[in-house]
Amino acid sequence: MKVFSFPKGGINFEDSFAPEKEHSRLAFLPEIVVIPLSTESGARAYPVARVGRHIEEGMLIARGQGAGSSNIHSPIPGKLIKMVKWEPASFLSDAFVIRLEGSFKKLGKPETKYTWTELSRFETISLIRDKGVTEMDGLGRPLFDIFSKHDTARERITLLVRCVFDDPWLAADYCLCKERAGAIGEGALIAAKAAGADSVVFAVSAASKELVNVLLDAVNRCETAGQFRVSAFLTGSRYPQQNDFELCSVFRKYEKYENTPAGKPVILGPATIAAVYDAVVLRSPPLERYVAVGGSAVKHPTVVKVRIGSRLRDLFAECGGFRGKAETRPESVFTAIGSPLMGRAANLDEPVLKTSRGVFAYAQKKREAALNFFPALKNIAKLLPAAVCISCGECRNVCPAGLDPEDVYKRIKDGRHDDAMIPLVSRCIGCGCCETVCPSKLPICANIMRSTFKGADCAG
Repeated sequence: MKVFSFPKGGINFEDSFAPEKEHSRLAFLPEIVVIPLSTESGARAYPVARVGRHIEEGMLIARGQGAGSSNIHSPIPGKLIKMVKWEPASFLSDAFVIRLEGSFKKLGKPETKYTWTELSRFETISLIRDKGVTEMDGLGRPLFDIFSKHDTARERITLLVRCVFDDPWLAADYCLCKERAGAIGEGALIAAKAAGADSVVFAVSAASKELVNVLLDAVNRCETAGQFRVSAFLTGSRYPQQNDFELCSVFRKYEKYENTPAGKPVILGPATIAAVYDAVVLRSPPLERYVAVGGSAVKHPTVVKVRIGSRLRDLFAECGGFRGKAETRPESVFTAIGSPLMGRAANLDEPVLKTSRGVFAYAQKKREAALNFFPALKNIAKLLPAAVCISCGECRNVCPAGLDPEDVYKRIKDGRHDDAMIPLVSRCIGCGCCETVCPSKLPICANIMRSTFKGADCAG
């Protein structure tokens, strides 16, 4: 099969501290879960459960209200012991704290599967909304918002399933594709119906091309497969190939190569597709997810299948805890959620969210070495050594958006806020390639993304 890659820039990213991607482990049930009532994507959900009451697994505890807000369900049975304020990054949210008690309705019991082929598109979308299904990556936008905005009478839609692994910290998504191929195959058809799409295309990294036949076979086993045009193509594995902009660019190349106009792509990752399957076929809200856990401070990096709301300290304990001095002094470890290239600082009591694909920890003594390579960790360090741009041009060579990051960074630092900055800043996709290769380790991408021009120009 032909491999389609974006034309310029990007980096080849490897990390020996990421977990192996070939298998996962089921985590022990958490004694405590923390469930935020809002995310970066939208409004706060309205609580419908009361502190002090007993709740059941999968029970609705907060109802979505407004764009960007979704229904929230309890991942465990237990007692809602309190509500706390939670501030993970740039927003403040209320959060429920639930203590494990009682019995499980779903755990260890045979799954009841419901037919969906007779459901209308509206009924399918409504079921996805009721179960609180959101994107399981990025900002976690509700799928109801994504699916319901498409006018299928005016435009042709293709569901593009993003099985692209340009970052070793996407090990959880790869593992999910292998272990739940059937759910992803059928889930893709359900999601295509909800989106009003007439075709399904799997974009798969060339380095993981064995997944192509696995996923296509899973789709072909579904009796409704003949209602959609289903295909797959290979992408390059250079970061940030998974980014929507780069992925769309290679999808257009594939479309032209095959001479089959596909219309507007709706891009979803494998974890989101699996959540759609669970909601429609199993009638279950998202209760758990695959998470890649690793880093230099972790004894046994592993992909863990864990209940949403579990605290990070529980995930690290599942992987053998911390190594060396960090084992007795966990405060000497700094942790983050996401990927070393695209992530944010976190503390051990923060919960796993629907969007948490990776969690990693590094020992403080390796702080400088880590900061020298991983842009995301710059958000963890409060004080960094002073550095200056040496005008080497490395950032220009790797920028997939074709920017001159050095020039834009210097304009922002010097306060040159003119109209010429708006189109420049708006093109930045925030991938962090420039920071990764910068020998001075300047926060180039972070400054561009925080620019006032960025916020003003990217509302759409």
